[in-house]
Amino acid sequence: MRWWINLLLSIVIIVVVIPALTVQDFSLFGFKDKRSSSEMNGQPNDEIDITSKSKEGVDEPEIAMYDHATKSIIRMPLEEYIIGVVAAEMPASFELEALKAQAVAARTFAVRKMRTFGGNGCSSHPQADVCSLYSHCQAWISDEQQKKNWGSDYAANHEKIVRAVEETRGYIMTYDGAPIEVFFHSTSNGKTEDAGEVFSHSLPYYTVVDSPGEENSPKYKQTFTFSNDQFVKIFKSRYPSSNLSAKNLSSQIRVKNYTKSGRVGELIVGGITVKGTDFRYLYNLNSTDFKFKFEEDRVVIETTGYGHGVGMSQVGANYMAQQGHTYVEILKHYYKGVEIEKYR
Repeated sequence: MRWWINLLLSIVIIVVVIPALTVQDFSLFGFKDKRSSSEMNGQPNDEIDITSKSKEGVDEPEIAMYDHATKSIIRMPLEEYIIGVVAAEMPASFELEALKAQAVAARTFAVRKMRTFGGNGCSSHPQADVCSLYSHCQAWISDEQQKKNWGSDYAANHEKIVRAVEETRGYIMTYDGAPIEVFFHSTSNGKTEDAGEVFSHSLPYYTVVDSPGEENSPKYKQTFTFSNDQFVKIFKSRYPSSNLSAKNLSSQIRVKNYTKSGRVGELIVGGITVKGTDFRYLYNLNSTDFKFKFEEDRVVIETTGYGHGVGMSQVGANYMAQQGHTYVEILKHYYKGVEIEKYR
């Protein structure tokens, strides 16, 4: 009878105790399954453990940012990062609801990029989730730089931006349950642009919408002047096969088509068809809403708006806030069909 008891105890040890100890040992040394949704779908994801305690004593994700000013990677709580982005991307003099809209847009961009949420991080700096270069990720400035920029207005400006971030803490824009791809710009021409006209693909939440109240913005209208020779030289630096000549330029340039928002879609210059976006970058223009004026020995180009025109116009958002609209109403106007919800 006793040998039956010994046999039973041996079976319990083999089946229950040893596996339990093995699992516990692997957990202690960090070999727990940490696959994100992207990994489970077969997509590579270089996950970084970047969770820390916030000052309030609650868990808050950290973001790894490559700072172009110091040329180093800085890790900080996500909401602290958003404060630096809003301070860099939007004037503190703007209405509070506009600053809140900017905070949600900035947070959405960050969450979509962050590896801890399954994002791919910054393509230019593999160890970072984002970088501080506005033309690549989002602009960001440190608290010290804010003090330099604002001087005696620092305390009031900083408090206002912190309030905008805190009152939207954790909220992002989603479409079909996922963070959206965020674009915004400074000043529209009165309408926003379809993403497909500027970038490689269209997105359902980026359509052409009205954006009134921007006519008094400093960069709403600007002119760029080139001598005929200078204009030709710039164009041929990119399109050397062009037959463009400095003589009688007006007969060699015409707009081929416009987008639904009234911006230049394509134009023909010296026999070559060029996208409006490419022409804008080539001549460093403010927008793709441009018109030509040909004078005897120079070309004058007048632009309307500032930026690519996709997504929220910051000046337009400020105007909406002045009219009494909330940040949620502002965001849902510029980003069609999105939901405003917490990322966790």
